[in-house]
Amino acid sequence: MSRRPMYVATVTNEVLGKSRVVKGRSELEVAMKVAEIEARWAQEEERLRQRQAIQDMKEQAALQTDEALALIDEYRGLLRATLPVDDRLDWESLYDRRPFHAPTFDESPPSEEVIRKELGVPTPSPLLELLWPRRKARRLELEAAAAQTLQARQADYQKRKEAFERRVEEERAAYERAQAAKNAEVDQFRVAFERGDAQAIERYVGIVLDRSLYPEGFNKDVSIAYVPDSKVLIVDFQLPGLNDVPRVVGYRFVQTRKAIQPIEMKQREFNTFYESIVYQTTLRTIHEVFEADYPKHILSVVFNGWVSGIDRATGKDFTACLISCQASRDEFMEFDLSRVDPKESVRALKGLVAGPLVQLAPVRPIMHVDREDHRFVEAREILVDLESSQNLVDMPWDDFEHLVRELFAKIFRSDGGEVRVTRASRDGGVDAVAFDPDPIRGGKFVIQAKRYNGLVPVSAVRDLYGTMINEGAVKGILVTTGYFGHDSREFVKDKPISLIDGANLVHLFHEHGHNVRIELKNAGRRG
Repeated sequence: MSRRPMYVATVTNEVLGKSRVVKGRSELEVAMKVAEIEARWAQEEERLRQRQAIQDMKEQAALQTDEALALIDEYRGLLRATLPVDDRLDWESLYDRRPFHAPTFDESPPSEEVIRKELGVPTPSPLLELLWPRRKARRLELEAAAAQTLQARQADYQKRKEAFERRVEEERAAYERAQAAKNAEVDQFRVAFERGDAQAIERYVGIVLDRSLYPEGFNKDVSIAYVPDSKVLIVDFQLPGLNDVPRVVGYRFVQTRKAIQPIEMKQREFNTFYESIVYQTTLRTIHEVFEADYPKHILSVVFNGWVSGIDRATGKDFTACLISCQASRDEFMEFDLSRVDPKESVRALKGLVAGPLVQLAPVRPIMHVDREDHRFVEAREILVDLESSQNLVDMPWDDFEHLVRELFAKIFRSDGGEVRVTRASRDGGVDAVAFDPDPIRGGKFVIQAKRYNGLVPVSAVRDLYGTMINEGAVKGILVTTGYFGHDSREFVKDKPISLIDGANLVHLFHEHGHNVRIELKNAGRRG
């Protein structure tokens, strides 16, 4: 009795690492068994892939959690990160010391061999040339042509090479001139900064703060203003908004949805976190300014932290000053910033905030120079040439305004303030603007100087009050060579207006070491 033949097949799955030998009485039987095994293994393979995908997602969630926590830690260590850094500007980094890289003349010189091949100059053959003299004559003719061609090409090559070298030298000279000019500008910048030039100080601090490294996503924008009279530096710092700082503290894999889900801070924790960022940025900026200012031109720093966003009630964009803080060098340098509570330090500096910072409630900056106010003009020095015998009533009205500016600059300077003169007062009623940095009684003052020869009408006082409102000023000061009547005194009783008549003006000048006199002649108005 003959045995039926057996059919054999091997099934392999590399993903599962399995292999089986399948036997059957027929090819069809083997094929069916193979198909069954492959289908079962395909299911196992899919389950394996799912488990691996889940494991990959869990590992991804863990990795993303580590990255999120690292970023949060960077934000929490904003102040700590700057302490070991030398914030002084590395002047050498501004110089261009790169050597000129001359291009190479990449053209090869003419080749006699190439020319001989081009012209078909034959190789000398004494025997053949003896038998055929015309062959020798032809060779000599071609050799002469080749020599002539080589000479011409060498001359052209030399011309091109010399022209190239001249261009390179011209480029080198231009490069070195531009480099020298740039480096000379750095020298001038350094000299101007160390001398105390206001614009150079602003530029220097701007570079220092721009180079300060913050965590990813912290996009800062800084503007600087320096007040030479009081040696105050004002920093307007664009802080990140509530949606600009990280709030994700981790990621978790959600089994039911087969997805990675972020885990955010609780609102109370985020409030504290955002508050810490603002306070740390305030102290960090002040620290970097003072440390970078090695000539000690800056005696005081005013930090104004601004934030922009969308008003949820109106849907309109807004920009508000969130925090304003002033620190004197002597006071601030006594702080051990490695051990302070940033919030308490800002409180100790009498920084201004309006409630919880996450509410983005605005405060009035302690001192804020409006660079867009084109009314400001260069102040003139009048006191130096003022003679004690000169009657202030007889002064030109614009000289009188500058003289009053000088007086109040001396008064405000003792508290770190600044006084700036505006253009002709007829275009808005403001002769000078004072910025008082005091966090309690400070702010913007408007000063009007009226050269009257008698009674100041109450309308002038009312005009000053209207100007205060238009300017958003906290106080108005009306200075005159004349005197105020009962109506004017009554009008200012409940208003933040100071009236300084001629007698008090003379007294103020005397207090500051200047002898002036005011003698009224007629009860007329100023001309």
